[in-house]
Amino acid sequence: MNNANVFRLAAPALRWMFVLFLLVAALTAPFVLFEEQIESLAVQVIDAGPCKTQLALLIGGALALDVVLPVPSSLVNAAAGAALGFALGMIVSWLGMTFGCLLGYWIGATGGAAVVRRLLGAKELERAARIAENLGVATLVLMRAVPVLAEASTIAAGAARYPLARFVATVAVANTGIAAAYAGIGAFAWSVNSFLLAVAGAVGFPVIAFALYRAMSGIPGAQRTAAVPFRANIEDNAPAGADFAEAEFAVRFRYPVAFTRGVFRPSNPTLAHVLARGRAAGTARCLVVLDGGLVRAEPGLPGQIEGYFAAHPETMRLLDTPLVVPGGESVKAGFSRLPDIFVAFQRNAVDRHAFVIAVGGGAVLDAVGFAAATAHRGIRHIRVPTTVLGQNDSGVGVKNAVNLNGVKNYAGSFAPPFAVLNDFDFLARLPRRERIAGISEAVKVALIRDGVFFAWLEDNAEALAAFEPRAEEYMVRRSAELHLNQIVNGGDPFETGSARPLDFGHWSAHKLEAMTGHEVRHGEAVAIGIALDARYSVLAAMLPAGEDDRIVALLDRLGLPVWHPAMRELDGAGDPAILAGLREFQEHLGGELTITLLSGIGQGREVHDIDSALIAQAMI
Repeated sequence: MNNANVFRLAAPALRWMFVLFLLVAALTAPFVLFEEQIESLAVQVIDAGPCKTQLALLIGGALALDVVLPVPSSLVNAAAGAALGFALGMIVSWLGMTFGCLLGYWIGATGGAAVVRRLLGAKELERAARIAENLGVATLVLMRAVPVLAEASTIAAGAARYPLARFVATVAVANTGIAAAYAGIGAFAWSVNSFLLAVAGAVGFPVIAFALYRAMSGIPGAQRTAAVPFRANIEDNAPAGADFAEAEFAVRFRYPVAFTRGVFRPSNPTLAHVLARGRAAGTARCLVVLDGGLVRAEPGLPGQIEGYFAAHPETMRLLDTPLVVPGGESVKAGFSRLPDIFVAFQRNAVDRHAFVIAVGGGAVLDAVGFAAATAHRGIRHIRVPTTVLGQNDSGVGVKNAVNLNGVKNYAGSFAPPFAVLNDFDFLARLPRRERIAGISEAVKVALIRDGVFFAWLEDNAEALAAFEPRAEEYMVRRSAELHLNQIVNGGDPFETGSARPLDFGHWSAHKLEAMTGHEVRHGEAVAIGIALDARYSVLAAMLPAGEDDRIVALLDRLGLPVWHPAMRELDGAGDPAILAGLREFQEHLGGELTITLLSGIGQGREVHDIDSALIAQAMI
């Protein structure tokens, strides 16, 4: 191996070592240079005997700024216990350290992510985020009581975009242990090794808290049920003379989203592995449903799938030749195509222990998923999205639906898939128009959830428009991750409220699709809806002026449309016909109107009122 290859292989590790060196140097330098001065100042302030309120504010502020100042936190925490007493000292210490963690997270999420992205690239930042997801809780807990690493871990969590809610919960519990340990040292003058006691507190409290949580939640992955016995007037405002029984339960869902190539090559173990995971005994019985448009583009696909099953007889069994259904919106046109799918289920005795594998675009996945969710009240289904739109957005979600009487997704269900298998090889077979259209969903989710990702899209627009494999794969992966994060951490995966937070740009997109008889593809309609809602956000003084031009410029560079002549159409009252999309959006939600707009790049904001005059102005 020549020197150039050695350097190329070692370069990622060297870059990470350089970033680690910079981080450690930045955090340790103040402690080396100013530790004695700060410690002396802290002792003088404590000896001066300020009132408890002033001392509490000073201690809390010092601990909150510990991430950027050389504060001897162990001394300050112990002083809190000595000067304020155990209970108050513990509370003040806990508040200060928790605010300090949030400050460190903010530093990492704003400046830290940009530095890592520039030094290492977006792909390395994505890898860091995955590491944080896998090791985050244990890492954060263990590092909370370790000097320097405590600050570094909070900054790293922000840079890797570790889920904020989980971060706050983890450090808050760990800080409770540290605060209790040091407040006890100060209040009771315990003669022990303070470092070991702090570590024990930082680890012990989370362990106890997690154990209690598990005990209350039941076995992971199982259904948890808490029932309330019969008693009168269980509700606060129950009518007189009525008895109520109440049950509350939660069901955990878990499904993998795989990224691969050649998913139906016999040597690719991905599908076999997924099916083995869900098999209680024997072979997994499967029915495959294929997108007719995909089969026309790749006539050998049914035979390839049959060959895959033949190569894995110990794991899976194909119940019938793959069923081919029409692709595109025709398969979602009401209930006309569903009977064929149900008949195939019945003919092959597909039950709740079997699997339905849908291979195709988003419309086919929607229709087959809806059929699977309603047959036998729920058959396990596996999605194999074959479009950019399906792989980065709809295919990884929990919704299934068909259209009815011109209303998009009127009849449907929330039914998480058993697994999602994204095969990048399918994307190469797409027509250019379809392949470009799917990128709009990546732009959408970046605009409302991740400004760093939006900047990456700007930097790589030409590569994406040319379908450069590495750029396209990262775009699909990151979009899918952001959608999954919303489902897992958004608090309302089945949209029981009046909001659809990931549907930025969609209220007009759905109506535009119907108005054009689906001549405008869904992804194209979303791009137009993004441009419209970005312009409206500026006109409504929510988004800084000029940011809408930046968004439109990216859409143009990607080859996506930002306007369509159908937007000129008027209804019987002389208003823009597309405004009917707002009413349909509200009816679909079953509550008040909730539309996601923009307050910044990467920052979605929900609003409940739309000015139709500004909408008309935004369409010009």
